[in-house]
Amino acid sequence: MTLQLGAFSFLQTLTGNPLLDGAMIVFAEALVFLVPAVLVYLWFQGEAGRLSSVYVFLAILAGIGTSYGMGEIYQHPSPYESFDTLASGEPENSFPSQHTTALASLAAGLLWKGRRRLGYTALGATALTGFARIYIGEHYLIDILGAGGAALLGLVTALLIERYAGKYIEDVTELGHRIERKVLEPVEKRI
Repeated sequence: MTLQLGAFSFLQTLTGNPLLDGAMIVFAEALVFLVPAVLVYLWFQGEAGRLSSVYVFLAILAGIGTSYGMGEIYQHPSPYESFDTLASGEPENSFPSQHTTALASLAAGLLWKGRRRLGYTALGATALTGFARIYIGEHYLIDILGAGGAALLGLVTALLIERYAGKYIEDVTELGHRIERKVLEPVEKRI
């Protein structure tokens, strides 16, 4: 038995408790919503926060783009297509996990930008999401590991963008802030 199938089979022995199963479904599907929440939070944390938000967003985009590219190179079906699992759905490529890629890219980007507390929180959410996605039968271990690899490649891409286009990114971020101020200013006056 391969490590991938062994890890999956072991986690499947834990299913059957309605409370745990329900929690794992929520962790597998909902923790990814931390990504936009953290990006918006950072945006409203001053100039440094806005820049961090943009660079972390670039790391996430690059990570997800890499993930899709990896999925074109290597493909295998989701576990629920072959086994009786909590997850179900249409046949699709399971490699790599997009949810885990998004969260791992968020964590990597936050740690790169020195946002340690948020970064380690996102790293914990990444691990919990990856575990839960195997638990519910959406992915195998290789899909979660592939997501980590995609996130690291996304981070390298963001580092290169910062190095070679950092001034342009700063200018675009400032323009975005000016637009935001124009849009929100009338709202703030009414409050």
